[in-house]
Amino acid sequence: MRLIQTFIFLIFGASAVLGQAEKPAPISDEVKKLLLEAWGLRKKNRYTDALEKLDAAEKLNPNVADIYALRGDIYLAPRRRDFDLALPQFEKAAQLQPDNPLFKLNLTEYYFVKQEYDTALKALTKLITDYPKLRMDARHMAQYKRVLCELKLGRRSAADEIIAENFTFMDDTPAYYFCKAAISFESGNPNKGNEWIKRAVAAFKFPACEPYYDAFKELRWVPDLDFAPAPSPPKKP
Repeated sequence: MRLIQTFIFLIFGASAVLGQAEKPAPISDEVKKLLLEAWGLRKKNRYTDALEKLDAAEKLNPNVADIYALRGDIYLAPRRRDFDLALPQFEKAAQLQPDNPLFKLNLTEYYFVKQEYDTALKALTKLITDYPKLRMDARHMAQYKRVLCELKLGRRSAADEIIAENFTFMDDTPAYYFCKAAISFESGNPNKGNEWIKRAVAAFKFPACEPYYDAFKELRWVPDLDFAPAPSPPKKP
């Protein structure tokens, strides 16, 4: 799983995603620093160290939703997959900021990773309905995940309908390309799927494509080293 990044709220506020003048409660510089350090450690798969940073941040301010969202993401890392520990963290984040759609989007990601596609689809559909002003990149990610859920539920026509209503190759996100790739992978044509991925990366560059590609890792359509066992430490001479 890749956490839908919420740290943008720490700097720009909810208006960056919602298109509204809404702002979250102030967060101290010390808590921000710990959160960013935890995020950096998580990206290096240093989960224990990242969790320690989050524990320290929680002691300073237990009402920061990002703490629980990131902790849940760590629990869902491929080498951990602690579903029972992750869910309360995502729920806590969503409870602390009930009007923040990104924390709800992370919660839908939990169900996606757990392969509960029907539950994820319903949550994603409700999210899009509840937040019609959701910023385009977040909205496209939610619609893209709806396409993947429909495909995994065996409803190709419903997936095609979502694509036709929401995406074109001229969009400012790679959603269209990755939806086409998803159809190819689900139809048993990985070569064509990889061609669509290459076209997406050529048009948008890898950083913009990475969150979309990450979903393919979860579905095991593309390789992911994070799913392999952690390497053994070197033996002492």
